[in-house]
Amino acid sequence: MLYVLDMDDTLYLERDFVRSGFQAVDRWLKEKHGIDNFFENAWRLFEEGRRGNIFDLALAELEGVKEVLVQQMLDVYRSHEPVISLLPDASEFFSAHVPEDLAIITDGYPHVQWAKIKALQLDRLVDQIIVTGDWGQAFWKPHHRAFIQISQGHESSECVYIGDNPMKDFKAPDALGWMASIRMRRKGSLHYKLETPESCIEVSSFEYLRV
Repeated sequence: MLYVLDMDDTLYLERDFVRSGFQAVDRWLKEKHGIDNFFENAWRLFEEGRRGNIFDLALAELEGVKEVLVQQMLDVYRSHEPVISLLPDASEFFSAHVPEDLAIITDGYPHVQWAKIKALQLDRLVDQIIVTGDWGQAFWKPHHRAFIQISQGHESSECVYIGDNPMKDFKAPDALGWMASIRMRRKGSLHYKLETPESCIEVSSFEYLRV
């Protein structure tokens, strides 16, 4: 059996990465520009459900800040060393399986995703890792390429994908005839409110998987 895992909001909560990134930007703004209170503003906006333009909105609440800083702030956010850790149930899942039976497919900017992989020490826990961004955004899920490559040597009936995002995670494994996908629906995850596809099995923790 090959268990192919998503990373963000499946193995750890992505909100923890967001918090870590906001804190890194906050430190940079204080050290380089003497600007305070960015983290407080940005985290409040995130908790309110704002997405996409949080940096602009947070800066708009601070006096004497130039918009030109936004791109630099994004660079700091994306290049920082994240302070994140595996959720306890995910850690126990890894302990119960050998690396040869585990793989990861994750989307995102390559340097950001690889920094998360390093922080979580996933390269020590799984046999294969594909960051689809290494091939370009056109190959992000639901593109089939990563799923086809990672399952080589296995029958479709021997593969299962475990992810969190109903909008993109499960289309490729369904189309390729894999086993029913597992939708990890954790409280606090960014896609928690999205309904689970009928083709998937929904769980809130790895402890509910008897695999």
